[in-house]
Amino acid sequence: MTAGGRTGGPAGTAKARATRIGIRLLAGVTALACLAGCASVPSGGRVMSGRSARRAEPITDPYVRLVPVRPRHDWGPQDIVKGFLTASGAFNNDHEVAREYLTPQASAAWKPGARPQVIVLQSAPSVSTPRSGGTETTVEVVATRLGHIGSDGQYVAQSGSTYTTSFGLTQNAERQWRISRIPPELHNGLMLAKDDVERAFRVLNLYFFEPGGEAVVPNGIHLPLGNRQDLPRQLVQALLDGPTGWLRPAVRSHFPAGTRLIGEKVFISDGVATVDLSEHARRGDLQRMAAQLGWTLRQLPEVRGVRLRVDGETVDPGGLGTVQTIEDWARFSFDTAQSDSEETVYLRGPDGRPHQLLDASAVPAGTTGQDRLYRLALSRDRKIAGLSHTGDTVYSGDLTGGEPIRAVLSARRKGGVFTRPSWDHRGVLWTVESHRGGSTLWMVPRSGTAVRVREWGLSAHRVLAFRVARDGVRVAAIVQVGGDRQIWLGRIVHRPEGVAVGDFLPLSAELVDAVDLAWNDSGTLAVLGKTKATATQVTPYLVPVSGNAITAVGSGSLGEARSITAAPGSRIVIGTEINGESSICRQSTLRDWRFDEWKCDPLGSDPTYWN
Repeated sequence: MTAGGRTGGPAGTAKARATRIGIRLLAGVTALACLAGCASVPSGGRVMSGRSARRAEPITDPYVRLVPVRPRHDWGPQDIVKGFLTASGAFNNDHEVAREYLTPQASAAWKPGARPQVIVLQSAPSVSTPRSGGTETTVEVVATRLGHIGSDGQYVAQSGSTYTTSFGLTQNAERQWRISRIPPELHNGLMLAKDDVERAFRVLNLYFFEPGGEAVVPNGIHLPLGNRQDLPRQLVQALLDGPTGWLRPAVRSHFPAGTRLIGEKVFISDGVATVDLSEHARRGDLQRMAAQLGWTLRQLPEVRGVRLRVDGETVDPGGLGTVQTIEDWARFSFDTAQSDSEETVYLRGPDGRPHQLLDASAVPAGTTGQDRLYRLALSRDRKIAGLSHTGDTVYSGDLTGGEPIRAVLSARRKGGVFTRPSWDHRGVLWTVESHRGGSTLWMVPRSGTAVRVREWGLSAHRVLAFRVARDGVRVAAIVQVGGDRQIWLGRIVHRPEGVAVGDFLPLSAELVDAVDLAWNDSGTLAVLGKTKATATQVTPYLVPVSGNAITAVGSGSLGEARSITAAPGSRIVIGTEINGESSICRQSTLRDWRFDEWKCDPLGSDPTYWN
C-alpha cells in the first residue's frame, strides 16, 4: 500500500495515491510493515543507551521506506545532487540506485558500508546554482546540522550549526551529469535529513555487563533498516562488535576477542534463535554471553529463547539447559521485578522520621525520635540515607537497626549543600556538594569515610539533582547552566587510579526547567519539569535516555511538585505541597499511567524506592 507523507524531487512534490506508489519525481515513499518502528533523532544530547530491558517499541510496527528514483537523462547538476542525497537513504544492494548518480571512479571511492557514518541535517539542504570551473562544475550544499551518527551507531548532537560543503560534477559520454567528486567527509558515509534518518534507521539495544558482571546495561544504537530476515544477524554482529565509543570504557562484553558469528544468518525456529559462534567463545563466560544474546535478541517478537553453539556444538551455559529463556536471563537485570508486588516506598512522615508509604506504623528499627531526615534515599539492601534540614550534612544507617543512623559527610565549602543521596547496587553512597564555585562529587563506601571523586566532569557547575543508575554505570543530573536547569547524562568509569565520572552531555532539549529526577528503569528517567508548552506548571515526564521523545505521565493537579521516585514495574510517586501541606501523589494503577489521575494524600514528603 502507499503511505501518504513526504515525497520530493527536483521538479516539485509528488502526490501520494491510494492505488499505487507515487513516484513521479525524485523519490517516493511506501509503507512497508513488519520490520521496525522509526528511529527518533534527538534535538539535544547523545544516544548513549537504549530503552529498558523490557521490549521497546514493537519491531513489527510499520515504517516508511524510501524508494529511490534513478537519475533522468535531462536532469541538471542541482537535480543530480538532490537525487543522490535522497537516494543514498536507501540501503538496498549497497546503495545501488544512489551509485547511478556517480561516475565510476566516484562510485569506487564511495564506501559507506553496512553501518555508515551519517551527517544528520535538520531538513533537506539548499543546493546552489552550479558554478563552472575548468573540467568540473561545482554545486554547493548548505543545511542546518543536527548531529552525527558514528559507524558504531551512536548519535552525537551538534544542534544548530550551519553545515556547508560542495560536490563536483562532470558530463559523461551521453552528456548526462554525474557526481565526480564527493566531499571527503562522505567518503565513508552519508548525508541525510532527519526525516530520512527516521525512515532508514531504528534505535535498538545491545546489552553489555557492568564491570562486576551482576547486571546488563542497554546500549542504544542506530541500526540501518535492511532485510527483515537479516535483522537477527545484524543484531548479533553489532553485539560482537562491542559497545559504542561512549559506553565502552564503562562496561564489559563477555565475548572473547576474535569471537565471530558462524554462517550467514541466525536461525529462528519455534521461538528459539540458534547462534553459532566461533571457537574463540569457549574462552569466555558462556552464561553471560547467553544473557547478552538473550536480552539483545529478545527485542524481536519472534524470539523467546536462545540456543548457543560454539563451532557447531550446542553448549549448556551454566547447566541451565541448552535453550536459555527470559527466566534464565532475568537475574542479570535490575529491571526485573523480584516479585509480583510493587517495590516498597519509604517517605519522610509527618513526625520527620522514615515510614513506609502504606504502613505508617512501620518506623525503621534503626531510627529514634532524634532522626529527622530529609531527601531520603534507600539502598538495595535496605540502608537509608538522607540530609539535614539545611542540606549541609549527609546521614546514613540501617533500616533494620544494625547500624545507627549517623552523620557520614558534612559540607566542606562555605554555603555548600548536598543533592539527595543516591546508592548504587554495590552499596556505595553518592552525593554532590554544590557551592558558589561549582560542585564536588563525593562517594561513601560501605565501610569507610567519604572520598572526593577527583575526576568529576561537572565541577564547574551547580548540580541540583544527581542519581546513579541501578547498574552503577550511568548517572543522571540536573545541572544549572546559566538560567536553565538541564538534564545531563554521564558515565562512571572504574580505573586503577580511581573512579572517573564525566563525559556529560545534555539529554533532552524539550524540558526547560527540571526540578527532580529518578531512574524509572535502565533506559528511562522519571523527571519533574516544565516544557516550553507547559512553562507554568511542573509536570512528571518519562524521558528515554536514548534521546527519544518524552512522554507526560498522568493527569490532574499535583500542587507544587517537589520530588519524584520510580522503580521498574512500579508506580511513579511524587512528593508535593498542596495548600502548604506535604502530600504524596500516585496513580491508582499502572495500566493507564499516561492518563490516570493523580491521587494525593497528606502522608509526608520525599518518597523513595531503592536507589
